[in-house]
Amino acid sequence: MSKEVSDNNNNPHYSVHSEGSVLQLELSGDWIRDEQFPDKMDNDLQTILCARSEIHSVQVNMQKVTAWNSALLTSIVSLNELCQKHDVDIDTRQMPEEMIRLLKLAMDVDARDSRKYQEQKSTFLYTVGNNAINAVKEVGDVMVFLRDVSIAFFNLLRGKSVYRSADTWLIMQQTGAEALPIVSLLNFLVGAILGYIGAMQLEKFGAEIFIGDMVGVSMTREIAAIITAIIMAGRSGAAFAAQLGTMKVNEEIDALKSMGLSPIEFLVLPRMIGMMLMMPLLAVYAVFMGVFGGALVAYAVLNITLEQYLEVVIKSVSLNDLVVGIIMSVVFGSIVAVIGCQKGISCGKTAEAVGASTTSAVVTATVIIFVSAALLTVLFGVMGI
Repeated sequence: MSKEVSDNNNNPHYSVHSEGSVLQLELSGDWIRDEQFPDKMDNDLQTILCARSEIHSVQVNMQKVTAWNSALLTSIVSLNELCQKHDVDIDTRQMPEEMIRLLKLAMDVDARDSRKYQEQKSTFLYTVGNNAINAVKEVGDVMVFLRDVSIAFFNLLRGKSVYRSADTWLIMQQTGAEALPIVSLLNFLVGAILGYIGAMQLEKFGAEIFIGDMVGVSMTREIAAIITAIIMAGRSGAAFAAQLGTMKVNEEIDALKSMGLSPIEFLVLPRMIGMMLMMPLLAVYAVFMGVFGGALVAYAVLNITLEQYLEVVIKSVSLNDLVVGIIMSVVFGSIVAVIGCQKGISCGKTAEAVGASTTSAVVTATVIIFVSAALLTVLFGVMGI
């Protein structure tokens, strides 16, 4: 038997004694401040359990405990882990009902964490199958969201939706004018890179003048729209997901529903319309910035004047090229808006979930943009546009 008693009878103390295969732990006093807890209790129990293999149960008696809080619960949880380590049961019949419920709750949390850890250590086939199932579920969620957005847009056309036009103007400012600096910089650099690579190759054949043809057509048809869409996915798409996700965490979306307002009409429509209206304008602006970047390289590397360069660009770029670029920009803008809003609306109610939804919005939108760009390129090629 091991026993520790403090000078003050209200201070925590314990006694340990065994009866056959049962080890009885009797607690008494006020178990409130963990810095006053007996230091040797865990060591004594560890020593006894290691030395006596015939012990199969530890009975905790709290009938003489006058006061306790979560500090004692932490000690009991540690005792439970120690018992599990030595394959010993813990008997809680002499513990208060409140302590038993809290201990069960703590054990359930540990069990969930253990299952999650086991899932992380699962086999390759399990991981592939689980990811495939999650991907199918995600596609289904996006399709349902598209259905709801289509219904909300149809109601808007009929004038039966709760919609604030001021929100659309604000979104247009955020996704349009405020995005010009980053769109200008990146598309200018992309145009300059295309121009420099083209200059090195065309110079081998004495066809330096066609650098304007290469930069103009590539930027107008696809590159400007794709680069701008990627920028907006990382900038505005992530912002949409973070804004709506934070509103979900703060229960603002639930408040809208309780007031009879549709979150799709009130929150999603302004973002979709604003993005779809601004993306074509940004894409056209990006074309000019890319062509300007190529012109600078053409002048610096090949000594081609601005007049010669623009003359080639104007002759090579047709109206079909501009139409293709605008159509792609509208499609990409709708993808960024839909994915960003869907990830925000379906976000969990934790801070971690907001970060995860924001990351997922950017990654998902980027992948879909490239896939749709490939499909549209093939489609326009088949149509001869």
